[in-house]
Amino acid sequence: MAEQDSAPRAPVSGADPVPDRVVTEKSVPAAARPAGGPVAEPRSAGAVAPEPGRAPAALRDLVEQGVLDETQLTAVVTALEHERPRPAPARLLAEIAAYAGAGLLLSGLVLILVESWADMAELGRFVLFALVALGLMVAGVATAGGRSVLLRAAWRSVPDTGHTARTRLAVVLFVLASASVAAAAGSVFDNGDVGGDSTWVYAAGAGLLAAAAGYAALPSLLGLLVCTGFSVALVVGVLDEVFDLDDSWVGGGVLVLGIGWLGLTRARVVFEVWAGYLAGVVLAVAGAQTVDTFDGMWPAYALTAFVALVSFGVYATDRSWVLVLGGAAALTLAAVEAVADWTGDSAGASGAILVIGAVVLGIGSYLLARSTKTVG
Repeated sequence: MAEQDSAPRAPVSGADPVPDRVVTEKSVPAAARPAGGPVAEPRSAGAVAPEPGRAPAALRDLVEQGVLDETQLTAVVTALEHERPRPAPARLLAEIAAYAGAGLLLSGLVLILVESWADMAELGRFVLFALVALGLMVAGVATAGGRSVLLRAAWRSVPDTGHTARTRLAVVLFVLASASVAAAAGSVFDNGDVGGDSTWVYAAGAGLLAAAAGYAALPSLLGLLVCTGFSVALVVGVLDEVFDLDDSWVGGGVLVLGIGWLGLTRARVVFEVWAGYLAGVVLAVAGAQTVDTFDGMWPAYALTAFVALVSFGVYATDRSWVLVLGGAAALTLAAVEAVADWTGDSAGASGAILVIGAVVLGIGSYLLARSTKTVG
């Protein structure tokens, strides 16, 4: 087979030890060649013949088909079974100490916000949290490995190698920095009016900007969760505190925010695709469920059904399991609420929905099986 002929051969004792040179019989000194026969390829010291039960069946099939030889099979099986070395105790203790320090720092920030906020001067609060945020940002950049690791380089390297201990700690530092930025902004816009306090709205806006910058520098699931939380706080705060709208408008804003997260995820602005879709579906359904205009239930389940249609539409272009499961859950919730609203919890209507669901499931299963056979 061509694949076997092009496979690299093991080095032969006495041959020229030049890297990447293919060793042949002619290139071996005469003293190293046995009389009257070709040169046998010695097995490397670390190579062990693969046991029949050790190699997966798919790999054994490749050997029988001539795609792999026994030596290549051994290398593949060894690579698959190779485990990452356990971290050294000193490195493990250093990582634990770093996370413990980050937790203590967060605790200190919370205690200052709870106990000493009213006693500190406005300028003093701003300077304190601004310095903490700046220090955390600098520490995060240094911990990640410098500016060359961040931004576009991070979006290219994380899918291939995943997060390391240093980048995970850098993500935590960026998250703490966004919380410090939010606290600094809140100290600037704190007007002391308890009845109409909109300080947290400005804090959420500043925190969202800082969290988005940290996520753009080094994408992570934790950073995405923080961005989602700040975005919800900002939308709810703007509609409730700034414009003084009722709950239905706030729910509509959260619904639009969820659709926006679905769009950002589909455009691959979000690195963790499944988490972005999950956040979008959950927020959209939660927002739809709080809309109760016209003194009736129908806007809630109508908008929930709309969320299901949007999820299925995005799934047609991006096959994510979160979209199809989220759309099915939203459609189920909308159907239950619609039947309860129209029939007053009638058992007959519920049975009709059950029958319709079974019919739709059967048709979908049949079409799916038929399309699979056609493709196959």
